[in-house]
Amino acid sequence: MESARIIVAMNNDTSINKMRAILTENGYIVVDLAKDGHECLRKIRLFRPDIVIVDFNLPLTNGYEIAKVAIEDNICDVILITANSQYDFADEIKSDSGFVCMEKPLSKVSLINTIELMVKSKRKIRQLEKEIEELKANLDTRKDVEKAKGLLMKHLNLTEEEAFKRIQKQSMDRGIPMREIARAIILAYAI
Repeated sequence: MESARIIVAMNNDTSINKMRAILTENGYIVVDLAKDGHECLRKIRLFRPDIVIVDFNLPLTNGYEIAKVAIEDNICDVILITANSQYDFADEIKSDSGFVCMEKPLSKVSLINTIELMVKSKRKIRQLEKEIEELKANLDTRKDVEKAKGLLMKHLNLTEEEAFKRIQKQSMDRGIPMREIARAIILAYAI
């Protein structure tokens, strides 16, 4: 089990206390609690939790609106708790919502399994985003080095290998990344 920072937003103390007890006994960190929609929105923006568990029937701003804001603004993942009477509405929003709807009465096991799945998925997404950023940086470096090599080959009559070795040597001698050396070469010949 992985720990997650969670905000619980429900419209009564009994539900809040039960949810907090379930979460803490399963190793999750309950960052804060909220009893209405406005308070919940303020707290998710302030604390930026991993997950917010929000009751659909919150006063002032309902749970669905909170879920939309949290997902659209990429603040946190959302578990929206709906009642039997909202079943049809929950079915409509499940397909395109980006958050998880769970119907009352909640099963403790289902809730914990859902949280675990959300935490693992989020971790995997972050890992993939980091890899994408690294790949983009590598590609940008290659583009700059290739352009700098082309300029050196053109202006200094070097072979491709000689141009690359010159950039590489400057990088090692000065302790500056090859991309920065390549950018300096590009800038020098742009003037």
